[in-house]
Amino acid sequence: MRFTISGAAAALLLASVAPAGAQAPPFLMGGGTWGGFYLGANVGGSSSSQINAVPPTGGFSKQFSFGGPLGGGTAGFNWQFNPSWVWGVETDMDAAGMSGSANCPRTGVPGANTYLCQGANHWLGTARGRIGYAPLGTNMLIFGTGGVAYGNSVHSVVGPIHVNTTDSTNVGWTVGGGLEDMFAPQWSAKVEYRYVQLTDHVMMHQGLLGVNYHFNAPPPPPAPIAAPAPPPAPPKVFIVFFDWDKDTITPEGHAIIQQAADAFRAGAPVQLQVTGYTDRSGSPGYNQRLSERRANNVAKALAALGVPKEQMIVSGRGENDNRVPTAPGVREPQNRRVEIVAP
Repeated sequence: MRFTISGAAAALLLASVAPAGAQAPPFLMGGGTWGGFYLGANVGGSSSSQINAVPPTGGFSKQFSFGGPLGGGTAGFNWQFNPSWVWGVETDMDAAGMSGSANCPRTGVPGANTYLCQGANHWLGTARGRIGYAPLGTNMLIFGTGGVAYGNSVHSVVGPIHVNTTDSTNVGWTVGGGLEDMFAPQWSAKVEYRYVQLTDHVMMHQGLLGVNYHFNAPPPPPAPIAAPAPPPAPPKVFIVFFDWDKDTITPEGHAIIQQAADAFRAGAPVQLQVTGYTDRSGSPGYNQRLSERRANNVAKALAALGVPKEQMIVSGRGENDNRVPTAPGVREPQNRRVEIVAP
């Protein structure tokens, strides 16, 4: 049983495939890009059990094992008929170096000379269907396969005085399965086992490694994540302060109003909110009227600086919405104000 070549190759592929699946490459497909035509190559080893029965002048019958390497090319086509299911057809043709021999006595001739029975296989081909499952979120395809196998079988009996050899082409069947990994866009590697029976006398166990190039388009790159919209700019607030119980704009207040008018002309047209306030030192009714006078005086000053009246909403809030909360009757300068807000 010569599984040394195929067994070592299979272990090597599994060692390389496992980390690739664990690391989840950036082109992770989730089973969605296996469809289409592909070409590839494979290499591996085969162990064959052969019954040699060649009658030169009598009968010889001997079952023995032989094996060796094989390798060649692959072509196939896949259909993706479900996000996780793949159906396909595949064919391959391999050159083989399988051979072996064993001593075999003549059948039915007690005590006769021992002859040397030899067997060999030089080429092998298959035409198969495949059915596979591609787990979502991975680059893997787990598949089963089966179909027709064909190849040559060489049988020889070497005796003391003659050699008898037959070389025939036989058609049989094959079945197997494996694991395929899309390790890069359009490239996959696979490990596969197949059982092949060419005739009732020739049976093979094969281990194969393969690499395929897929002509289907590579998966599209992930859509870029849209950058979040920038937060809206905070409203601009200009505050004009007033003396106690006054609605007259101070020189400092005029400077603030000038800044507000300049900002209005420099930006897109907006509707200014001009709101007057008072402290809590007067009665609520008096404070309401005072806040309205203060707001109207600021609006007039803005209009004089070029801000259209229809672009202003003018109101008074009296002693409500204190900038600095106080008890009733407290004269707080921060609360005697008009706020100009540009949204």
